[in-house]
Amino acid sequence: MDSKPTPNQAGGAAPGSKDPLLLTPGMPGPAAPSRLRSPFPWNKVALLTAIPEPDSVAVITLDDKLWRLKIEGNEVRRIELDDEYLEQASGGELHPLLPPSPTQLAYLQTRRLVIYDLKWQQAKTWSLAGTLEEVASRGGWVSTEPPVLAVELEDTTNFLTEDRIDFRLRTWRLNGDKRAQLGMLELGSVVGAVKWDAGAGLIAVQRPGAPLELYGPDLGKPQPEHPLALALRKLLVDGLTVQSLRLHHSLPVALVALGRDAVPKREEGKPPPEEPGIWRVSWEGSAVTARVARYASGESLSLGALSPEHDWVHYRVTDASGKNPHLYVQQVAAALKPPLALGPVPESGAALLWTGGATSLVMYDGTKDTLVQWKLAGAAPAKPPASTKPDGK
Repeated sequence: MDSKPTPNQAGGAAPGSKDPLLLTPGMPGPAAPSRLRSPFPWNKVALLTAIPEPDSVAVITLDDKLWRLKIEGNEVRRIELDDEYLEQASGGELHPLLPPSPTQLAYLQTRRLVIYDLKWQQAKTWSLAGTLEEVASRGGWVSTEPPVLAVELEDTTNFLTEDRIDFRLRTWRLNGDKRAQLGMLELGSVVGAVKWDAGAGLIAVQRPGAPLELYGPDLGKPQPEHPLALALRKLLVDGLTVQSLRLHHSLPVALVALGRDAVPKREEGKPPPEEPGIWRVSWEGSAVTARVARYASGESLSLGALSPEHDWVHYRVTDASGKNPHLYVQQVAAALKPPLALGPVPESGAALLWTGGATSLVMYDGTKDTLVQWKLAGAAPAKPPASTKPDGK
């Protein structure tokens, strides 16, 4: 496999172009989004999470109620789904998860996993922590069939004596009301130092200054000969490093953003260094790579979640100062499409959620109590007015 995609591999290119498009804020975007007032102020919201329903997101409010917010034209209709379905449904530390099935929503609550069945209006919980000092801070599905969850835990056992918080990954297989621990991996004691993602039966772990490692569900030995690992070694040329990686929740597909901190020097007589970009890597046997977009050296790109059904992805690009984030979306299924620019987004306080049904992306801006929805199913690039911004300014 060549480390540099050939023209017919490099999807996301403009018609007649051999190279994928360079991400810029002025590139075309989809039709103007809907901007709506949230029916709940930020200080009443405990959690927003994805729900497998068309044009909808789920909200848990501080009065222990679960709601569906359905966007209908220029209105947001709130539908109460359940009330006090758990003791203190809104209590503790809540973190969203992707829906594990078309009839369920899921989230982490302090030391447990909660899966709510929309059809039967019932919640199931599984304990994920080994001690009272452990708290779940993030999770991801390694697979949904069978259901295997990876969760990052913060351990404060040594906080008072050594001023240290330890971080670790655990994987669990769910079987009815029971769960079995599959493996554990220590992540050190520096907050946010280790990046990871789960999906396609794998866990990808990126430690500072170290090559990205791939593990199976048992978090045993790394798999350096996995097709994805081999592909990444060939793509990491000319000083490029992994800035972000996202694994598809069920298919053997990964997206990886490879960038660099500074613009490299051009040497005479040598080809120009490889540009930063997003690559799509698929594998069924050997890996196939395709660069789907390009971005500038010095910029940083963070990949978001993949959509549940239609293989769209959203990502943010920030400038060399780490500020001024701009949001993009792109269809990265077998038929790669050019990226679409959605405009500037808040640096913090915004949640991005895919909806069920026809693909759309919803942003909740807690700083303004607003919901913004971009409808993307069948979206064609449409140049928005220069003044159009997702935050409504």
